[in-house]
Amino acid sequence: MRSLFFAPLCALLAVQAAAQTRAGLPGLEDLPEPTRYLAGYVSAGGGLAFPFGGHWGDKDDGFKPSGVFSLAASKRVDEILSYGLETSCALRHENRVMKDLGLKIFSLTPFVRVSFPEGETLYYGVLGAGLYQWSQPAFSSGGTRYGSDSGSSAGLNLGGGFSSAFWKGTRLGLDLRWHHILNMKGANFDLNSADSLNVMLVLHYGVWKNKRQALAV
Repeated sequence: MRSLFFAPLCALLAVQAAAQTRAGLPGLEDLPEPTRYLAGYVSAGGGLAFPFGGHWGDKDDGFKPSGVFSLAASKRVDEILSYGLETSCALRHENRVMKDLGLKIFSLTPFVRVSFPEGETLYYGVLGAGLYQWSQPAFSSGGTRYGSDSGSSAGLNLGGGFSSAFWKGTRLGLDLRWHHILNMKGANFDLNSADSLNVMLVLHYGVWKNKRQALAV
């Protein structure tokens, strides 16, 4: 009889203790905001593009360096790998002999990037491939007037760089990139393939998300 009395009493006390414990736990709405993570970067850079190799980079009758700028956006896959899209524009490669002849080169290249953090510095390597388009305004040479022209070709770029923390979540660094245009030929010139070395100072801005937003997408 005594056991029949104490069994329901013990069960009642256990349920009451569990209810009190549950009441002391926070609800989902009381939990802190999930930890943010770096989803990717948007980047802007500027510098110089140096032609080299063949007639394109000839020091006597080739083409001079040009100012160049770039814009890029990337998305991180993990701590090391990311991918994105980059556009760059070399404003004017002037011919060393025919001063009126200048080439403007625009590129649109998807890319993959591998990153290697070392303390406050981030080192990275880049491989990109896509479309390169050039344009040439009308010019005069030796008393002959030549019309404007433009064309496009596939190409690739390979290189890397580094960046360090700069100001309010941004990173500043140096980017070195070899650009190779497979076939650069117009109505007024034939350069075959063309190679350039782009040296740029690049500003990166981190794009952040939190895990709750990522899961809702």
